[in-house]
Amino acid sequence: MYGGDLLYRHISDNLYEVKLTVYGDCSGGAFPNLKTSVPNIFIYRGGTYFAQLPLTLQMPYDGVEVSPVCPSQLINTSCKGGTLPGVTKFVYLDTVELPVAASNWRFIFSGSFGAGGLAGRTQAITNVYSPGTTLTYLEATLNNTVDHNSSPDYTTIPTPFYCKLPDQQYNQGAVDGNGDSLSYQLVTGKAGNQLNPLLSDPLVYNSGLSGELPLETDSGAFFFNEFSGQLTFTPNRAQNSLVVCQVNEYRNGVLVGTSQREMTFIVAPDCEGIPPTFKVVNLSAGAVTRKSIVNICVGTEQLNFDINTLNPGGDSTTIIARGIPEGATLNISNNNTPYPSINFAWTTKTIAPGVYNFYLDISNNHCPIAYRQTLAYSINITPFPIITATPVAPTRCVHQAFVQYDLTLGYVPRFVTVEKDGKTFLSYTDSTGIIRDSLPVGNYHITARCDDRCFSTYDLSIIDSGILPLPAVIDTYCQRDIALPLQMPLPGDGAVITWYDGANNALPDAPTPSTALPGVYTWYVQSIYKVCTSAHQPAEAIIHPLPVPQVLTTPARLCLGDTLILEASGGKIYTWTPTEQIMWAGDKPFIRLTTPTRINLKAETEFGCVDSTYIDYRQIEPCCQFMYPNSFTPNGDGLNDRFRISTPGNLRGYKLTIYNRWGQVVFMSASPGESWDGHWNGAPAEMGTYYYYFEGMCLTGNIERHYSDLTLIR
Repeated sequence: MYGGDLLYRHISDNLYEVKLTVYGDCSGGAFPNLKTSVPNIFIYRGGTYFAQLPLTLQMPYDGVEVSPVCPSQLINTSCKGGTLPGVTKFVYLDTVELPVAASNWRFIFSGSFGAGGLAGRTQAITNVYSPGTTLTYLEATLNNTVDHNSSPDYTTIPTPFYCKLPDQQYNQGAVDGNGDSLSYQLVTGKAGNQLNPLLSDPLVYNSGLSGELPLETDSGAFFFNEFSGQLTFTPNRAQNSLVVCQVNEYRNGVLVGTSQREMTFIVAPDCEGIPPTFKVVNLSAGAVTRKSIVNICVGTEQLNFDINTLNPGGDSTTIIARGIPEGATLNISNNNTPYPSINFAWTTKTIAPGVYNFYLDISNNHCPIAYRQTLAYSINITPFPIITATPVAPTRCVHQAFVQYDLTLGYVPRFVTVEKDGKTFLSYTDSTGIIRDSLPVGNYHITARCDDRCFSTYDLSIIDSGILPLPAVIDTYCQRDIALPLQMPLPGDGAVITWYDGANNALPDAPTPSTALPGVYTWYVQSIYKVCTSAHQPAEAIIHPLPVPQVLTTPARLCLGDTLILEASGGKIYTWTPTEQIMWAGDKPFIRLTTPTRINLKAETEFGCVDSTYIDYRQIEPCCQFMYPNSFTPNGDGLNDRFRISTPGNLRGYKLTIYNRWGQVVFMSASPGESWDGHWNGAPAEMGTYYYYFEGMCLTGNIERHYSDLTLIR
């Protein structure tokens, strides 16, 4: 199926005819089934099931071919066994009697085609996820509490073939026999549930797309006219996109019915022929928006414009006009030639505001694929624009006022000018109905304009008012700093500043805080400027305490050559001096004791407050002593598992060699940090007596030599 639509028609009394029109793809493998299918329509009253209505295929039972090809190529479409695109229209209908009037009758086709048949979408659709697993869904609604209603007729077929070219267009040409007002909307497609249509879920569109924006187009090149249903777009890639359009019918402002059409827009990367495009030119009044909407204000004397044909393909083009507004004239020149042109004229002075549509059925003789399209043009007659301006935030005597301009009626874009002293002060272009900006004190004349005949004005005065704002006063000090009087800048010449203490007593001058003790001290300040007075605003002085630095590196005994990692408390940031004695291991400072030393510490808090202390490292002992064990037990119990020479002092030289009883060296080290684990050649050494020789030199120059035996016990 290329597409379909679901409509209904009032017959008499409570009898209604329901019609499903299907446009079948003649090249589809299941196309022959359309001739024998029995679509099933579910009828609900709101959420309450009422009945099922099987529809009957109408003559001709083979359908009516509506392929978009030139007449001479009809024999070469896929409907006739050829290769050109072929489309056949099938109509199914039947009648149902609705027993009561209700505002919420629903007719739903959710993919059930009778006898187990299903109407599904093709997997070739590119704008939704997993389309081949979903069934078609169409819904029409009826409100017959006011009067009986019939759906509008759709005068065009859902032509699915487009080119990757600018200004591709579609319109379903809805015409309502009841004279109801029609509005259009693109809606989210649904995955039909053949057992319970009320459980039909919305389709999931690809990223960046939706039911309201179903086509991949150039940026800013997708336009949908909700008054006429005209869709204009410039595709930016080849695609097969599902599009669902809903037509809403209003009678005296009441929604009396809706109907839907689902279609697949097939956009080819290249087209063998270039279809014609059309452009509104020579407009006598108003402005054109979205290529096909002509906007004027009520009371405009005369509306005239031309529609010119741009036809790079040079094919002969035929235009048929429908729905011309009463009293208007539309003349077509050079019809049935490559370059027909249209002149539209209408005396609009007494025409009431509203949207008036007319349609152009356009076809050309290009072969093999002929161009067939319906274009809708809208004449939007609107009341004059209305503008109001409201200060939403006062000047407070030191700022500009914040102003909101609200615009209604007229047509967009609306142009707004703000004049002061007879000269343009500001100007804007409006398309949303709301503009926000700032204005200084003064008198303003504001004009909202759609065109030279269509404008309104508004006068606005901005005066000083509001509570005078004062900047926050927060002075910060460290304990024992020299303080200055609190400062409050004047908001302007002539402003008066008054200071108060905590008991609200006025002070002769700005207070000067004391920094003797840490804490938060509060006064109050008030200013008067022009007609504005500030609140009694607190002014604070925050006195931060000084740090209490303390050096934590205080070993009980100092040995010559000791390495001391310097640690401290009482601050956030620490600085150690003298810098020439400080060394660093990563981010940790340390010193090596070789002479009596004084180390200074400066501590700084997170508030920048600083204090200092120091420590003297003076009672430095030689501390070069050696202890010689005579046995060890390398059994892995964590006790006496390794053999080493104990050296509690600091050394300049160290060498330990261990021999077995045959004089073989089993361990040798020149580092006091290494020890023997009782292994030799990668295996546990035998228990018994071993011999070692040790030679060490203290930092004081004393040389120690020692030879002895040791016992390895397991």
